[in-house]
Amino acid sequence: MMPMRPSTVLLSCAIAGLVASAAHGQAANYMSVEATAGKPLQLTYHASAHKSNCTPAPLAMFDVLQAPKLGVLVVRKALLTTNKVAGCPGLKIPAEVVFYRGRNGSAGTDHVVYKVTSSGGEVETYDVTITLKPAPPPAPTLNPPSSQKGNSL
Repeated sequence: MMPMRPSTVLLSCAIAGLVASAAHGQAANYMSVEATAGKPLQLTYHASAHKSNCTPAPLAMFDVLQAPKLGVLVVRKALLTTNKVAGCPGLKIPAEVVFYRGRNGSAGTDHVVYKVTSSGGEVETYDVTITLKPAPPPAPTLNPPSSQKGNSL
């Protein structure tokens, strides 16, 4: 007889995209987003919880399959508060948030592919095409009139 493990719920969210089923129970998520150079853009967040006792499950593992060329991909830890788990109102669990940040001065099309494996073995692949726009120029600063009097001849 196999030991029973607590049931878990995986909370994942893509900001934009189309989800398609892939072979072997994997999910492939195709996204197209716009980003501004120098500004972080949240792509997805990931968290898991045990439904039976409303406790956090271990965090997911990330593998970058194709790194971006015009920027960086960053995974940051966060705390997620959610009411999406039945019987666990106001659940607070650790989460991981994936951000893309284009390098200052960069513009064009970037592409990143990463895989997320939950503690329960569920695998999701994210294939993201990023249209990177240059950062807007800084606002001009006005020089206030000088309070000094000029020299006269």
